[in-house]
Amino acid sequence: MAETSGTVKNAILTAIVTAIAGGILSWLAGWLPALWEAATAAAAWTWALLTYAVPVPLAILALLALPWLVLGAVWIGSLFEKKESPSAPATSPEQPLGDLELQLLKLLARADGSYVSFENAADRLHTSRLLLQRACEELSRRNLIEPHRDILHGPQIGLTYQGREFVIKEGFPLGRERNW
Repeated sequence: MAETSGTVKNAILTAIVTAIAGGILSWLAGWLPALWEAATAAAAWTWALLTYAVPVPLAILALLALPWLVLGAVWIGSLFEKKESPSAPATSPEQPLGDLELQLLKLLARADGSYVSFENAADRLHTSRLLLQRACEELSRRNLIEPHRDILHGPQIGLTYQGREFVIKEGFPLGRERNW
């Protein structure tokens, strides 16, 4: 008898699940034709809108649509741009100038406002061009020197306004050598 009651319970449960699933499927089947009709009507309306005959010349329509196309392209381009976070102001004080940077500023102070060729500066400071280039980049970043290109003499270095004020304030010897 215990086996029969388990089988009856299973049969009742199966009948309930089948009835619920059948009800849901028949409800969905009743909506499917309406959904299909709405989808085909929307597609037909869209096609009719796209193929509508307009008595306006195509060039005028293109001119009217062009600003919107440009705005759309700019907007899409802005979506793919890398957003840079605003850099936080430097709270740490700048590192003091290194020995080579100070020697270069002294050399430029002795030039008394004249440009010094890069090669001549490397020779007079007895340093490699790579080290001098790094020193020049640091001084240029601090806006103390500026590069100058000369067709005859090649790359040259000169003091900026801030650089002149710095060498005067620091008391570097000025204008002893002018033959560069």
